[in-house]
Amino acid sequence: MPTPIPLRPFLLRRAHLRLLVAAVEQAQAAVGEAASLAAAERFFGQSFADQDALDEHLMERDGHSQFFPWLLWDAEFAAKRGKRQPSGPVGNRLLTECRDPSSREVLQALLAASADVYQVVGMNEESTVLECIADGRHVVVTEPVLRAVATAGELFLARVVDCGDCCLLDAVHACLPQGARRALLRAARKARSLPKPERLPLLLAAADRAMGRLADPGARDGQELLRVTAVHLLDDVEGLLATLASAVRDGALDQPSPWRFVIVDPDFGPAGAVLRVTRGRLYSATTSPQRARSLRSSVEKRLPVGRHACTLYRDLDGLLDPASRSSWGPVEMQTVAADWVGECLATFHDTPHAWLGGVTPREAVRTATGRTQLTAWLRTVEQVSEVAGPVYRNALQSLRRDLAEG
Repeated sequence: MPTPIPLRPFLLRRAHLRLLVAAVEQAQAAVGEAASLAAAERFFGQSFADQDALDEHLMERDGHSQFFPWLLWDAEFAAKRGKRQPSGPVGNRLLTECRDPSSREVLQALLAASADVYQVVGMNEESTVLECIADGRHVVVTEPVLRAVATAGELFLARVVDCGDCCLLDAVHACLPQGARRALLRAARKARSLPKPERLPLLLAAADRAMGRLADPGARDGQELLRVTAVHLLDDVEGLLATLASAVRDGALDQPSPWRFVIVDPDFGPAGAVLRVTRGRLYSATTSPQRARSLRSSVEKRLPVGRHACTLYRDLDGLLDPASRSSWGPVEMQTVAADWVGECLATFHDTPHAWLGGVTPREAVRTATGRTQLTAWLRTVEQVSEVAGPVYRNALQSLRRDLAEG
């Protein structure tokens, strides 16, 4: 007897995708209202002179992915007389007009949900298991984008919609490495005691502080062990591939495989950063938040990409601990390690580094302090290169000899 296919999760996911289009349109319309300007000032904790100032802030900070869900499902608005607009979040306006049972169920669940902090604790070919760090509750989410980019231990400041027997991922507001868990745990628990409109701003502020501490070069003897990946949705995959192929011919990119590209010309973007095209999305990855901002700017300026979906932060400390490597797939582990080491070694000798006091390795090696810093960092790279493979171990040995010769 064939196994029955559960239709309810499929119907709810389909309804959710349809609602997202209508919800974004509703949020965009609401942003133009006078009450939304005051709401934005509460959300961002700053004043805006007018609507144009708010629009500019949203564009510069890529704030739509944070502000729109809050406006739709969390914010409080008074009812408007004569316009048949209910009180509460903007999403209530969608609910009053919705007649489809599946869509109404998803809308009600969205309006009941709050942003929270989740940690990835398991994955398989179909779904991702998330733990809500505030209470230890586990939820199973079937979402292709999340499954393609998530790794065990990562933290997501996200809105998960609980429909009883099916959980949907509505928005990911921030992604952080597992080293940020302790910093976010207190904020996640505190958010539970606050009115719903105050929860997401509190969690976003806590996430910013946590990433600031993790990305502080002074916290390590060398570069951060991070992999920062920006995800862009593609409207025209063939057009993007044609542009990338042209950049390869011009010498700006190297193409180790049909879907993987490495930046070799610093005028194109951060040298050594990796671009991958997968399932209608462009993944651009680099080694630090600072380089990630430069990489994203370059990608959006030079390549025909669609909207920015999210930015993911992966903590690579597990590559240094053989006992922790079992949580990685062997192919994924070697790929990530190779990308990280390859980028670190690209144009390394003559590039000023903040963790070396703004000087190049060639200059730093001339002082005792510089040699100590370089030795500590190269020891870390050596550990990761053991996972990356013999090509990278050989490149590291060549780098050591080159620096030793001055």
